[in-house]
Amino acid sequence: MVSRSFDSNIGFIRSGDSHVLVDTGTGLQAAHLDKALNQLGSSLDAITDVVLTHSHIDHIGGVIPLLESGDPTIYLHRAEAERINKGDMSRTLGATFGVDLPPFKIEGILEEGSLLEFGDVRLRVYHTPGHSAGSITMEVIGEGILFTGDTLFPGGSFGRVDFPDGDARKLVDSLKRIAEMDFQIGLPGHMNAIMHNARQSAMNSFRMAETMLRY
Repeated sequence: MVSRSFDSNIGFIRSGDSHVLVDTGTGLQAAHLDKALNQLGSSLDAITDVVLTHSHIDHIGGVIPLLESGDPTIYLHRAEAERINKGDMSRTLGATFGVDLPPFKIEGILEEGSLLEFGDVRLRVYHTPGHSAGSITMEVIGEGILFTGDTLFPGGSFGRVDFPDGDARKLVDSLKRIAEMDFQIGLPGHMNAIMHNARQSAMNSFRMAETMLRY
């Protein structure tokens, strides 16, 4: 589901008994999300799992209406999950955008190389910091698809590094790593999917970031 607002894009995976979201948006469009899920044979209360590419408010805020509707397991990289599990929501940027985001529990602590299995779908986690400390990229194994969060965008663009925990050098390194992966489709946290020559697009983003951020 591609966002046309401040919300992040939201990925949906249904396999077996698993109804999975990759990122959740701000939560301000929960009714619209529920309608979109209905069209796919799901709903907010049917979601079993939520995998967050990082914990900024435009990706994580929608967790709240999901927890009010059901009981999904929430996954997030350790670098950001541990802070949230201690009740510290400061790095979600909620306050920056005037949103009071209450604490909640991250049960699925992700690491580099974590393997998530949802029905017949397997996701491999790569830690790709730079936009934030715990940003991840996820490979849909065997499908040539990457969820790139706010690390990689189409058209040679990439995530910003001026938020807390942003790191320009780490972002360049993460983009280089992604550009070396074998994939055909990139699903970013914002903007449209990269449906063709995604690896070349990633190389363009890496070169652009290297020029703008490192030198």
